[in-house]
Amino acid sequence: MANNLNITQAFYSHSKILVAALNGPVVGIAAALISFADFIYCVPHTYLLTPFSSLGLIAEGGASVGFVRRMGVGKANEALLTSRKISASELLACGFVNNIFDGCGKGGDARFRSLVLAHVDVMLGDHLVASSLTETKALIAAPMRRDIDSSVVAELFVGLQRTTAGIPQKEFEKIRTGAKRHKL
Repeated sequence: MANNLNITQAFYSHSKILVAALNGPVVGIAAALISFADFIYCVPHTYLLTPFSSLGLIAEGGASVGFVRRMGVGKANEALLTSRKISASELLACGFVNNIFDGCGKGGDARFRSLVLAHVDVMLGDHLVASSLTETKALIAAPMRRDIDSSVVAELFVGLQRTTAGIPQKEFEKIRTGAKRHKL
């Protein structure tokens, strides 16, 4: 659990501009972590899934703050409370992703990577002053840092209490025995 805190903190407190390129599904804590990227790009078949609630777990990785900040309360509730897949088009509509790159189907990894890098080169090119970017990023993030810090700690403690009570273990056992089907 302490590793989740360290990894999460590395993402939301990173001083450089973070760009995430999603060439497929993003699930669980990975989804939480990328919510702290400055720019997120994806392909049409990308989806986000946070199966925490359906597994007897709770949000982790700062998702309870990162998702609300990135996609708004309504869509964050959908993602975190219902464990429903959120499609690339929905992620674009709510502002979670900045752009969807078409024409990068299966086997299109190199094309997707080159499209994202070309886009980033134009968007964050030589016309910008790097120190202005990082200092502005710090100003944008400052009010959220306290909320994120307290949320991550709360997520860890509530998750530990649920694990100690055996709640997730019971749900995983149901999946193992076939008493419960899971979306994964």
